[in-house]
Amino acid sequence: MLARVNQLIIVTYKILFFFAGIFGNACLIYMIAKKKTLQTKSSILQAVQSFCHIICLAGTQVDTVLTILDIQLPRSQCYPKVSTYTFFETVQSMIMLFLVIDILIIVKFPRFYHTFSTTKYIILALIPAITCGMVFFVWGFVGTNDEIVIFCNPPLGLNIVASTWFFRNSWDMQSFISGHKQRGDSWKVMKRLQLSVAIFVCSWFIAQSSNSVFIAIGITGETFNFLVANVSFFVLLSFSQTFYVVIWKSKEYRTHFLSLWCGRSFASRDVTGAGSSMKINQPVTTSRIF
Repeated sequence: MLARVNQLIIVTYKILFFFAGIFGNACLIYMIAKKKTLQTKSSILQAVQSFCHIICLAGTQVDTVLTILDIQLPRSQCYPKVSTYTFFETVQSMIMLFLVIDILIIVKFPRFYHTFSTTKYIILALIPAITCGMVFFVWGFVGTNDEIVIFCNPPLGLNIVASTWFFRNSWDMQSFISGHKQRGDSWKVMKRLQLSVAIFVCSWFIAQSSNSVFIAIGITGETFNFLVANVSFFVLLSFSQTFYVVIWKSKEYRTHFLSLWCGRSFASRDVTGAGSSMKINQPVTTSRIF
């Protein structure tokens, strides 16, 4: 009975995160696509990551439907249903890593950064992300078995060996991010992204480190499934938070968002407590968010 109640609680917040995350990520992609002033190398990467987050949030609903229907599948049937989710979840974590590297490049090699082709830059950034995603995508199919999983999601859909490496890869990504987010001059640029990065790092850290600890101390079976299912909250948070943090921290993005939904006259009344209101009829200075 308690296990069923726990399942329904998880389903509830998965649905809430789904709608909030889809709306936020879609708005961010639309604003970056529509406003040329927002189309920097970093913001384009952020838009790609937001697309990955949309796919990941959609992928969580596979498990939601199965949980509502009280259906538990063997791993061999579960993984094909969440394989795409696994691919995009790996890709988005690699993109977050590259967003931090991107800021280091801006600081260390500004001339190269501003003269290098944006298209080539994005392609070069996505190659390792897609490659890493494909590795876990294929590995999941190779290592499936008939063990029943209580929740059908990437950590439980992968076999125990692939799952261990999946967590280790995610752990390495967040360790690099947290280790570089406040070093030297890059902090002057990074501070505009600090809250989003901090939330991503903390939520990803809790989710991935918890799973790794469970595996390391030998927890398996139903107990492992139960514990892993309950840290999914933090994964969902990392998929959903970017847009809301950007809108809160960036007056430029906030103005574009209000213009999009409420019209330019309403956007001019943006009140944030950060200073006087912006006059929309004046040229807007592009500030770097990512």
